[in-house]
Amino acid sequence: MNLLNSKIFTVFISVASVWILFSVISVEIEKDEIKKEEANIEFKITNIKRDNASLEGYIKNFKNPEFLEKEARLRLNYKASGEEVVFVHRDINSQKASSSGTGPSQRTEEPPNYKKWWHWLLGF
Repeated sequence: MNLLNSKIFTVFISVASVWILFSVISVEIEKDEIKKEEANIEFKITNIKRDNASLEGYIKNFKNPEFLEKEARLRLNYKASGEEVVFVHRDINSQKASSSGTGPSQRTEEPPNYKKWWHWLLGF
């Protein structure tokens, strides 16, 4: 009996082919997952580099005494010796002056748009 023509050899080759096919597919799936993970890590790396550059800028500012003084004035109401501090408060109760001199009682209200159309269509 010839080995290549036997049913057992055919079944064995078929099973081996299916096993190799599934192995290749699983390797490709893992490869795609690794590429996605790599892209995600590279994205995180670029974000961290950008954050580091921003933080380096802040560190440079904190070494600058003029920046520190400005921030202390803004955030902590810092006052240097010999300076006087003036606070300006808005008057909430003040009203804007009207330019035409017409008060709310002297205004004429315009009719709504649907009434304008109604009068126009009927010829009033």
